[in-house]
Amino acid sequence: MSEAGSFRTNVVRFVTNLVVRYMLASVVVYSCWIAIANYNYWFSWHVILCTFGMIPLMTEALMLFAPDELWTRQLTRTQKYWIHGFLMTLGTVLVSAGCIDTFYYISDGYHLYTVHGITGLISMILFMLSIVLGFLANYSQRLTKYGRPVTFKFNHNIIGLLGFVIGIVSLCYAYYTRWFVYFTSEESRIVALIVTIIGSLWTMNASLVSAYNQIKTLLGR
Repeated sequence: MSEAGSFRTNVVRFVTNLVVRYMLASVVVYSCWIAIANYNYWFSWHVILCTFGMIPLMTEALMLFAPDELWTRQLTRTQKYWIHGFLMTLGTVLVSAGCIDTFYYISDGYHLYTVHGITGLISMILFMLSIVLGFLANYSQRLTKYGRPVTFKFNHNIIGLLGFVIGIVSLCYAYYTRWFVYFTSEESRIVALIVTIIGSLWTMNASLVSAYNQIKTLLGR
């Protein structure tokens, strides 16, 4: 690709990243506004904590390594790792707090019988596992007798992505829980669903490319 073509591609990707951020920010505002306007102690905090944990914290943690992210180009690889780890950890703490809040206040366990509740619990567990694997990946050069560094990084990447995908599925199902349906219109839920899916898919592109390259390395290609 020519230098001019590469520049145009980077500009398009940068603008797309910016648009995606605005899209995801609208999801945060939409979800949290509904939770605040119709305040219910346990459920409102569940919505707010889980939404902020997933978006923007975890989406930013995934977009951090995109080559067209201008604000991260001035950072070293090590600095990116630490920022990524901080965002993922904080996001996991918020998601976990939001989930525990719901599990505690719904004594009959209904939440765990819904797709939203089940996928939310699974994603929370995967996020916790991803943090542990991320810690091992960060020190993989010292653990070579247990496995190749790329193996540790690949495991962290895949588990983190899987947790993110399942978490987004849980968020999408959240728009159709009884509480959310009661306070929102069908049109607004459809828009929120579409925006969430499109924004999340774009967010994962850098991590998917990284996983692909890691697979090629593991296969010796």
